[in-house]
Amino acid sequence: MLNHASLTLTPDGLIIRVDNGILEMLGYVSGDLVGQSVDLVLTAAEAVDLKETIERSKSTGAVHGLKTGLVRKDGSSLTSYISFYPMQDRQGRVYSVVLTFDSVPGVATPPLFSNEFQRMFRFSNDAVAVTDTRGCILDVNQAFLDTYGYSRGELLGANPRILKSHHSSRELYSSMWADILDQAIGYWRGEIINLRKDGTEVPALLTISAIKDESGEVVNFLGVALDMTVEKELERLRKIYIDYIVHDMRGPLTTIMLNSDLLQMQIEAMSPEKARKKIDVIKHSSQRLSHMTADILDYSRLQRGANLPLDRKSVLFSQILREAAMPFEAVGKRFVVNGVDYADYIFDDAEIFVDIEKLNRVLYNLICNAFKYASTLVEVRFVIDDKGLAVTVEDDGRGISRKDAERIFEAFYQGEDGIRSGSAGLGLSVVKSFVEAHGGRVWSEPGKDTGARFSFHIPYVKP
Repeated sequence: MLNHASLTLTPDGLIIRVDNGILEMLGYVSGDLVGQSVDLVLTAAEAVDLKETIERSKSTGAVHGLKTGLVRKDGSSLTSYISFYPMQDRQGRVYSVVLTFDSVPGVATPPLFSNEFQRMFRFSNDAVAVTDTRGCILDVNQAFLDTYGYSRGELLGANPRILKSHHSSRELYSSMWADILDQAIGYWRGEIINLRKDGTEVPALLTISAIKDESGEVVNFLGVALDMTVEKELERLRKIYIDYIVHDMRGPLTTIMLNSDLLQMQIEAMSPEKARKKIDVIKHSSQRLSHMTADILDYSRLQRGANLPLDRKSVLFSQILREAAMPFEAVGKRFVVNGVDYADYIFDDAEIFVDIEKLNRVLYNLICNAFKYASTLVEVRFVIDDKGLAVTVEDDGRGISRKDAERIFEAFYQGEDGIRSGSAGLGLSVVKSFVEAHGGRVWSEPGKDTGARFSFHIPYVKP
């Protein structure tokens, strides 16, 4: 009689997995048993009792060491002691029952079926799979199902190769299993790319360990996978960001250096007006670098999951708009506020209660983005009432498609017509974060005739 024999049943008694032990014990091959009723391997006198025990185990938990008669393929019978281990999901529903077979009664509960392991297994946020020594999946947890998109019925009894991608070579698997089966090592750990059911790739940090009994014999394999999709995406964005930041900083830095040199050479002969214009250019370029640096820091905080604290103060909207618009007053394109040229507009001086710096950056990034793509005109429209602050910034440039408008606030998003995401590729992503931190929302859409329109609303908050 072999130790460590087992099989897995559906709750209604159909066999969905068999291991080498039970096959050798009963003289079957896997195809003879999988999909059949467990009655096939039970003596007639024992069949009803076994099914009753399965039902009882669903409500009482594990049932140990029941003496039961089994039937071999050749028709001969044998006696075995069977234990029942109901597998439950997070809600306590039984989705399968594992039967283990031993030649003697009183065998200790295998560690994988202990209450402690089952609790950790069910509620782990990592994808966990347990296989038998044939590599057939004995069980998977909910995180595994969520990660790879399969149902449990599709996985129980299957081989983990169902997840294999073209990135995993035969040499990788040979090295992996050499380490796992090495008595001195017993596990493998490394990065691997698996496939979801829908064919998309899942980068994972995978650990596979050989589980041994008291005699040192391997009885199961335990795989734990940490989904690294988010980490890999952040790594990709960081790499892309280096290119963007170098590209975007080069322009203003060159302007600062060039104008500084010209100012130094010509300051003696320059009229005050010309000197002022040169200084304004330097200040504008410096402000761009300052905003880009602030965008980097805030984006980094957001990616770490940190909240954006608000320092709300009462302020005139005109003050924030003037500071945000100041660098664009002499760029050669028409700037209109609520239908009036900016230079002629008379503000109502309505007060709002906001984080002044963050709202300034919201307006600056939107206006900067509009001037960057406008042909001749940038228009700002705003309303302040008892519902809050509503602002729209529109340009008459090439515009954006509705498809791009839905994703334009994603960091580094590149539409069909090129980048339109603000300074360093983060401007509009930061706009969205700052507006939402105020409890508001932001959206974009194609302009009325041409160009693009960006709008946001921040609800009214009392000082």
